[in-house]
Amino acid sequence: MANSKKQIMKKRLVFIDVMRGIAVLWMIETHVLNVFFASSLKHGAIYTLLGISNGFVAVAFIFCAGTGFWLAAMKKKDDYKHFNKPLFDYLRHLFFILIIAYLLHLPSQSFGGLFALPSSSWIVFFENDILQCIVYTSLFSLLVLMLMPKFHYLPWIFVFLTLFVFFASPFILSWDAMQVLPPFIGALFTGLPVSKFPMTPWSGYFFAGIATTTFFMNSENKHKIAWLYFAGGLALSFYFQYSKSWGVCYPEITNWWYGSPGHSAFRLSGTIVVFGLLFLLEKYLKKTSVGKMLQLSGQESLFLYVSHLLLVYNSSNLGINNFIGTGFGYLDTFLIFAGITLLCYFIAFHWHKLKIADLKKARLVIALSGLLLTIFYF
Repeated sequence: MANSKKQIMKKRLVFIDVMRGIAVLWMIETHVLNVFFASSLKHGAIYTLLGISNGFVAVAFIFCAGTGFWLAAMKKKDDYKHFNKPLFDYLRHLFFILIIAYLLHLPSQSFGGLFALPSSSWIVFFENDILQCIVYTSLFSLLVLMLMPKFHYLPWIFVFLTLFVFFASPFILSWDAMQVLPPFIGALFTGLPVSKFPMTPWSGYFFAGIATTTFFMNSENKHKIAWLYFAGGLALSFYFQYSKSWGVCYPEITNWWYGSPGHSAFRLSGTIVVFGLLFLLEKYLKKTSVGKMLQLSGQESLFLYVSHLLLVYNSSNLGINNFIGTGFGYLDTFLIFAGITLLCYFIAFHWHKLKIADLKKARLVIALSGLLLTIFYF
């Protein structure tokens, strides 16, 4: 029984890592398309299909963060509850991610430049992005876990939280939180143009990842529930997509594609389809070089996320657009996407090998890199 459980945990890691890998690699495509593709070509069937697929990228990334939370929580729940070392290791990990998240949003390329900025420019720093959303939702989920008396209630609590976030989202997004709360807190609950990923509805996908994974891993017949996720998610995706024309019951919703519970459910249903499908294909993915590449990409998703953002969006000399410009067609944009992906993957691959071979040396590299960036910034 114990060996069987270990095998299940291993299986879970492979197909979830593959799913996370697909999400982070397709995120590179999304950002490359946004920056380098010609505005005059942003129309037609191909671009529309790409736009719809890109809408699932961040959802899948946050959803997989929820599954990762479940994996860690089920291994270390007792340590978390008793305030043992794994709890503080996890909190330190979240704090590290949060530092990276806010450093990516510094409104100036130098320390001296910060003092010359008007207060309005600091809104960029407070923006709630994917990493901030994951960290804050992880902390909330950790609190729920530690307060929970019995773990068999876990999936139902997170189902409730998912539904609550989705249905409360239109009201929260229609509320001008930036006018009522301090900017640091208000940005968490404010949509565009302040935050691309406000806590509502995006934290709902994290909660859904926990609930979906808990039901799945607790099932005795995982192939059956995987087929149910695949077929049921596919049916619900079509239902929510076509039901958008039936009208909405929220006067706060002016655009179905932004903040609507139906749209959130549409994206979640499509993500669950991929979850079920990848489990069914897992044994084939493990044998292929593509599957192994996707698995490593999932394991190094944070590295790939940060490195490609620096290359695609950085306004300093690191930004590739400073060298090649923008306004490309489909073929050129694809080649840029392929080049950035291969470069980031190559570095991530060797970084992954270094961590396995010598973790102390890897930590030293992080410390030196942080020191060099600090010197450059000052």
